[in-house]
Amino acid sequence: MNDDELHDLIRQTHPKPEFSSSFQREIWARIAVAEKQSWTARWRQWSESLFRWVAQPAPAFAMVTAMLLLGAGLGRLITPDTDHTALRTAYVTSINPVVAARFTTQP
Repeated sequence: MNDDELHDLIRQTHPKPEFSSSFQREIWARIAVAEKQSWTARWRQWSESLFRWVAQPAPAFAMVTAMLLLGAGLGRLITPDTDHTALRTAYVTSINPVVAARFTTQP
């Protein structure tokens, strides 16, 4: 058996499928529906709607105010307020190199 006969035999046993003219359109429609129902598409839609809402002036002002209050509240909870003098000295030492040098040279 030569190559041509073998190729003819393969073509006869494996016929080329015939697709309808709307096959590609139907496949892309299925892909679009699957993408809309995916978790990432839902997350993207939710986040976009949240960002659109926050981009408006009133919600943006409310979010900034809430974040500032939350940050100040958490800072107040975390920071020990037992010794104000020690905290003040530590702050001044951290920003003023002259004071920092004076505290490190003294025994």
